[in-house]
Amino acid sequence: MKHIGIIAELNPFHNGHAYLIQQAKQMHPDKQIVIIMSGDYVQRGEPAIFNKYIRTKCALAAGADIVLELPSLFASASAEHFASAAVLALAATNMIDTLCFGIETEDFKALQTIASFLVAEPDSYRNTLRQKQANGLSFAKARAAALSEHFKDSRYQDILTQPNNILAIEYLKAMEKHHLAIHPEAILRQGAGYHDSTLSTTYCSATALRTAMIQGLTKPYDSLRPYMPEEVYSILVSEPDALPLFWNDFMPFLQYALSAHTQSFDQYCDISTNFHNTLSSCTLIPDDFAQLTQKLSGKHLSQSRIRRCLLNILLQQTQEQMDSAKSCNYISYVRLLGFREHAAPILKDIKNNGSIPVINKVADAGRLLSPDTLSFFESDIHKSHLYHQAFYNRYHIALATEYEHSVIIYK
Repeated sequence: MKHIGIIAELNPFHNGHAYLIQQAKQMHPDKQIVIIMSGDYVQRGEPAIFNKYIRTKCALAAGADIVLELPSLFASASAEHFASAAVLALAATNMIDTLCFGIETEDFKALQTIASFLVAEPDSYRNTLRQKQANGLSFAKARAAALSEHFKDSRYQDILTQPNNILAIEYLKAMEKHHLAIHPEAILRQGAGYHDSTLSTTYCSATALRTAMIQGLTKPYDSLRPYMPEEVYSILVSEPDALPLFWNDFMPFLQYALSAHTQSFDQYCDISTNFHNTLSSCTLIPDDFAQLTQKLSGKHLSQSRIRRCLLNILLQQTQEQMDSAKSCNYISYVRLLGFREHAAPILKDIKNNGSIPVINKVADAGRLLSPDTLSFFESDIHKSHLYHQAFYNRYHIALATEYEHSVIIYK
């Protein structure tokens, strides 16, 4: 039997995530849930608000059966690379035949139509897209406008303004492009919109939870309790390292990376020549991240793109690394973060039948991975240790190193 894959950040875990897991299990009660989750950095171009082990515990407590880690290069990438890497990682386990994901439209067929069109990507569309970008639109806005012109239907532009729809299209593209035997199951998002920053409904957005924490909310997180499963709330109030980090906690590292560079910024992922020139003209870097992104903003780049660019510089994630990974189907290993005890047989099947190695212990990577892949894996370990350093600087709590941390087993 094969099982259900879910791609997630859980940043942080909330009732909407629990709803997705519950709906997946109701549709397929005989299957188990395998989540591939961003590690310590996320696709919004930010450090995760809680470390990956806290978020793994939350996922397992709320019903996930296995949690795997998506490496930072892909976790913090554009929607296309993020989705492709995650889908291919799940496919490489050879244990997934269903992918469940949230959407923000009832017109799932429209998402499939857009995905198939973008896989084919006819010349007329590519020419229109280039023209829109040349006129100063960001890629996301240019693509939405180009698709609306092709389909002659404004609803397509509306669909492409919603982040979950955009990711859903990329998941569908990856499955079609790579001819994967995985069935898509779309689940309509409940409650607040993705960008809603207010705690106005039980199904609030992760944005609203992060906003509350940024505004100074600290433990015991009482005001957040209605917006997350009780078992998740219990983890956040009981675990000593369930404390949030924000971009400002990384600013000293970013200031150094921006001021001490010796090579062109456009070697890093997502950075254009124009943005390289903008960065190079900054002689003094603000110590507040919001001030920095405002200083760098322009109509040709979205705020999320700017954040990803800066994160790529901080983590030294280059376009060459991405191109090399893409040429090899992105994923060359999966790392196990945690599992429910009853899911052990599935893990055994993944190890025996999957097409890529599964890393349980960091110390085992040397014998499981090729030299090039090992170097990539070790780079990801260093990125997590940077997260640990920022956490220590803020809270004076030393997290276990990646070499010391064990896989989480939920009983």
